[in-house]
Amino acid sequence: MVYILALADNKNYKYRNGRSRIIYIGTTKKGAGRPAASAVNKASQAFGKLRGVKTIEVHIATCRPRRHLETWKHLESSLIDAFWNRYHQLPKYNKIRPKPKDGLFPNNALGKLISGFDRT
Repeated sequence: MVYILALADNKNYKYRNGRSRIIYIGTTKKGAGRPAASAVNKASQAFGKLRGVKTIEVHIATCRPRRHLETWKHLESSLIDAFWNRYHQLPKYNKIRPKPKDGLFPNNALGKLISGFDRT
């Protein structure tokens, strides 16, 4: 399971090539507990450093499992790559840019998902 942490309350973060509500893209192998724990950790960082942030939203992105393939890791790397292609930098709290596996997920679908968090 992949989760996206986004700013709420009409807040956004300014990136090189536009504004987005996304501040972190992360992954978890099992269950819904990890996104909640990560949201608390990242939210506490954001509340201290991002001016006016009072609420953080957690959005879940999933994909169909494939035999002998850790699809959640590939989905996370593909989403981070789509974010990079759109804004020319990583989300605020992501540290590394994993290399995506080409052809596993359609680029237009990933771009649409990332663009859904845009703010003008």
